Amino acid sequence: MRGPILTQAIIALRKWGTGSAARRLRAFLPGPVRSMLHRAKNSVDAIPLRLELPPPPAGQAPIRVVIFGSFADNWLARLSERQTWEALPAVTEVLMWPDDPARRLPPPATARTVIIPLSEDNILNCPRTLDSLAPDRRAVGVLRNKASFAAYVEKEGLSDLCPVTYRTREQVRYPCIVKYVNAAFAFGSRILRSDQELDAFLRTEPWDSGTFIVQQCLATPVEYATHCVCKAGRVLWSCTFAFEKDAGQEIRQGVDFKSMTAVDPPADALAAIERLLRPLAYDGPCSVDYTVTQEGRIAVFEINARFGGTIMLPANRPRLQQALGCIVANATLNTNAA
Repeated sequence: MRGPILTQAIIALRKWGTGSAARRLRAFLPGPVRSMLHRAKNSVDAIPLRLELPPPPAGQAPIRVVIFGSFADNWLARLSERQTWEALPAVTEVLMWPDDPARRLPPPATARTVIIPLSEDNILNCPRTLDSLAPDRRAVGVLRNKASFAAYVEKEGLSDLCPVTYRTREQVRYPCIVKYVNAAFAFGSRILRSDQELDAFLRTEPWDSGTFIVQQCLATPVEYATHCVCKAGRVLWSCTFAFEKDAGQEIRQGVDFKSMTAVDPPADALAAIERLLRPLAYDGPCSVDYTVTQEGRIAVFEINARFGGTIMLPANRPRLQQALGCIVANATLNTNAA
């Protein structure tokens, strides 16, 4: 493995490559140069990294953590910082390992290894020969596709916890919202207010194309994201953020919002999340996006079978530490998860 100086240099290069200064610089470069830099960045991101941490306290067995794969640009930078792991004194080694079948994990030098996959694809590809707390294939398949999630909710009798999904054109009530089934961060979602607007959309995307769903529009001024770590569908740890939308903003997309505030979860929110996750026997981290209707009902938009980006922000490092600690404490060998 690489020495600590080279490891820190690679980490610094990754951080710089995802920062605003690097983005501004790339904007002024010719296309071929940007393409070359993009390939170089991907190569750097694929380099396995290793953090060596202090020995554990007396009486505690050392733990190796493997961060498997990648997701957003800033995630590996946050997870490769020593400060992120200082609250987990038993963790003595952290590996950042690419999701690459050609790379085999080195044998552990410690008594226990916990592997933490990041994206949904990483979860599906993750070795099941190490301790983990991650959802199985069925749970990932249900949650990563909005049409599959809507069908699951209806089949399990959980429709009271989500916006109405219109199965036919005749069922649609306005305003409605169109969501692409595989889109993240609400990208591509749009609100339609009339038959004319829906007809215009359907001229480019046929109703039965399978690429989108049409749902009841719940345009509330505040939306919530609850980040959880679960075992068998039970919430072991959670934190919640309220997102206030800008005036006139109806859809919260990515980091486009007026304010974000850490709050206690709304009444019944955790119970609703567990109702949705228990039939899947869901294990591992997830992030749940929802709102509270005018009638006080929890309405869940989607559940992401992975960490949520909010707890990867520098200000939320303590929450990320809590989530990681919960995963490490509850990870077990589960060969049936494949």
